[in-house]
Amino acid sequence: MNTLPPVPTPASLERQAYEAIKSAILSFRLLPQASLVEADLARQLGISKTPVRETLGRLEREGFVIKIPYTGYLVAPISFQAMQEIFQIRAALEGLAARLCAERFGPAPAAQAANILQEHSRAAQAGDVARAAEFNRHFHNLLIECAGNQRLATILANLDDHLQRYRLLASFQQGRLEKSIAEHQRILKALQAADADEAEAAARNHILGVAADLRDQDFDALIHQAAAGTALPE
Repeated sequence: MNTLPPVPTPASLERQAYEAIKSAILSFRLLPQASLVEADLARQLGISKTPVRETLGRLEREGFVIKIPYTGYLVAPISFQAMQEIFQIRAALEGLAARLCAERFGPAPAAQAANILQEHSRAAQAGDVARAAEFNRHFHNLLIECAGNQRLATILANLDDHLQRYRLLASFQQGRLEKSIAEHQRILKALQAADADEAEAAARNHILGVAADLRDQDFDALIHQAAAGTALPE
């Protein structure tokens, strides 16, 4: 069974191969520590091995795959240490984004944030984890955009791809979606009150809370659920 869709056109083959393989890694269609064989990936994408080889080298430099000497590549593993480091950095930076956002939060972003939280809640109630995760990401992106600091946005964007696998796993924890919605509501309330201190604290506590919940989880079970796209049983 093919994990990757064929690349449709010969233009920018390396870019398209990069996007396809990276997307498969971040969505757990390619599982952590899975072996990556150039010939197999090229066959699935319908291209030659050269752009695949270039892509794997780029993904290694970015930390999404690991090169094993004389063997090939593996998808980078999920680890508690990596998770802790990523979430600690994200909490500090997104706390700053929330503080900056509170200083410039107007009717337009307020309405947008309220709509995102409403859709997030609907998706959670419907058990649509993928859609809920999408709106979760929209909310965080709104905070970063509202902050109005381009350098901060660039740093967070670079970090975001590494966060994405852990964020997706968090979505499959029982009760985490509901907790995230409540935590987002606290952030929104602080923003509406123009309380920069509370907005920063609420954003930091939210990110660190997700990490704390993940520490107690069976990552293998969550990865299985994320790959299957189904929530854990009650």
